[in-house]
Amino acid sequence: MDDTQTPVRVLSVPQAEPAHFARNFIKQAVCEFRFPTLFELEGQRPPASFANALRKFYPIYEVANAVNLSAGGVARSNAHVFKEKRARWTVTLRAAAITLETSHYDAFSEFEERLTFILSAAEKVIDSEFFTRVGLRYINSVPCAIDDIGDWVNPNLVGLLQSGVYGDVDEYSHRVVGNTATGGYLFQHGLGIDSQTQNTEYVLDFDFFGEDVPLSETIGVVRSLHAEEFAMFSWALGPRSKEYLGPSTT
Repeated sequence: MDDTQTPVRVLSVPQAEPAHFARNFIKQAVCEFRFPTLFELEGQRPPASFANALRKFYPIYEVANAVNLSAGGVARSNAHVFKEKRARWTVTLRAAAITLETSHYDAFSEFEERLTFILSAAEKVIDSEFFTRVGLRYINSVPCAIDDIGDWVNPNLVGLLQSGVYGDVDEYSHRVVGNTATGGYLFQHGLGIDSQTQNTEYVLDFDFFGEDVPLSETIGVVRSLHAEEFAMFSWALGPRSKEYLGPSTT
């Protein structure tokens, strides 16, 4: 009997050099750090040291209440939400996770700087030497019509849709779950309607993650996730999308 295990194949899109474009397609960028549950974080007040560290840059504070129904009954929990004045950046502290979220993404360097700041404040309150999961998610909206979708999105993703074999579709979406060198990924893509313009959009939703990450290695893992995600994003684009983004300034 051969006990040799077949190696797990990982995502193998071409690598992409770091870049900073004048434009982007990002509708939402989220980084989440999960840690072993600390129930005292569900109280009405956030930890003082964490709140004091954030108040200069994220002065708007509110408590978000969540109600979860299960067979065991009703469970209520609080989340502590901190926002900057323009509400473009939001930090949320829950009993088992910290998230940084923005809808006005400009550059990864700024994202990383804010993450480093938040992690420094969080180390004092989460009572853990590791994160159970570090996730980085980018939701992109590519503006295009079905007739020219193959120019905006990699034909490997939309070839059959572009060919017209499906006719006029009401929905077209795909979900892929796989492995990367850092951990794993969830890639969701498909047609949608932009809620503001009501025009057709093609959504490219990348959610990459690593697990059991020591605090000292967290930023390094985030960088690896970003590199893997950017490579897949670059692979997923068609020539018109790359033209729209413009030349890289880095």
